[in-house]
Amino acid sequence: MKSSRYELMLARRLGWKPDERRKVSPAVGVAVTGVALSMIVMLLAVAIVSGFKEEVSARAFSAGDAILVSAYDDFGGKCAFDSVEVLSALDLPEDAVVVGRTSVEGILKPAESFLGVSFQSSLSVGADSLINISPTMALKLRLKPGDKIPAYFVIDNRLRTRTLTVSAIYQSGLAEHDEVVAYCSPSLPEKLLGLQPGQVQALGINGISAEEIEPLAQEVYSDLLTAYYSGRLSGAYGVQTIYESQPAFFTWLGLLDTNVVVIIVLMSAVAAFTIISSLFIIILERVKTIGLLKALGATNREVHRVFMLMAERLVIRGLLIGNVVGLGLIAMQYWTHIVPLDPASYFVEYVPVRFSFVGVLMLNAGAAVLSWLVLMLPAAVISRISPATTMRYE
Repeated sequence: MKSSRYELMLARRLGWKPDERRKVSPAVGVAVTGVALSMIVMLLAVAIVSGFKEEVSARAFSAGDAILVSAYDDFGGKCAFDSVEVLSALDLPEDAVVVGRTSVEGILKPAESFLGVSFQSSLSVGADSLINISPTMALKLRLKPGDKIPAYFVIDNRLRTRTLTVSAIYQSGLAEHDEVVAYCSPSLPEKLLGLQPGQVQALGINGISAEEIEPLAQEVYSDLLTAYYSGRLSGAYGVQTIYESQPAFFTWLGLLDTNVVVIIVLMSAVAAFTIISSLFIIILERVKTIGLLKALGATNREVHRVFMLMAERLVIRGLLIGNVVGLGLIAMQYWTHIVPLDPASYFVEYVPVRFSFVGVLMLNAGAAVLSWLVLMLPAAVISRISPATTMRYE
């Protein structure tokens, strides 16, 4: 205990100045700055990637179903099926929400333009004469809520016409989706396609967590396959997860995970190199002090511990500055959205940021452990310094 107090006292008294006439050593400033900048970059990288994953995933799930069940005819094409028959073959979790899906392709044609549209059923739309369109469609077709617009459908080689009314403007934030999808009442495609009561083109299963999607999809497929071979189902069915129906979003998010790992590794390497270089300089500036301590009877281990404590103070200061600045920037972006993005390229209008206190603590703990490990190398040089040699050192 006495030895620890003695080493700590020396580390504090020695400080970071080569002598009393000079300010703090430039090596100290470089090391603190390097550690702080590395921590800032790592915090921002983790927060931005977490924000993108949460925001883009939420938008992808809002525009699609977690699990989609479809029926296939003898030629491999999708066909309508009895939803009650399929649901009777499934054993779903209590919190799962099942929605029947129907859609029909058509053309919206105001006076001066036209646009090919996929009309998808939504329970949020009431009458079959109402549709919800995206801002992209509203801009292209010069429409606003309350406007009426002719819609044309080709069903069984016959042209059918409906006059629809724009009920509302929706925005999913997904540019490709907003360009082609309009939401309508389920009764519109049912009447146009001549579906019987209870018939749907697909069943969407939602209300489950991301971790449950893959296992539940396997269970659903197994249940459908068992029911088909046992004769309880009249046709073959396919199961598709949102990761398969919208691979572009989730592949892109997976690449972000790789990027953040690369950033953390690079910033850790930069911080480690800066700390090692700075501690070498500090040791060189204190060569005479090291020789004097050894001449007075201090052991290599004690002198080693003194310089380790000095370097640890340096690292802690860098981490504190990095955390204050990094978390401040994250908070500013979270509340003000000061950094914008092009939603056509990035799916969101601004840089999203998310962070957890556990993640911040783990990042700081990892940085502290790494710093302690890299400090072992320059501090080990102290054991090779001879008191007799240091007396002649200039």
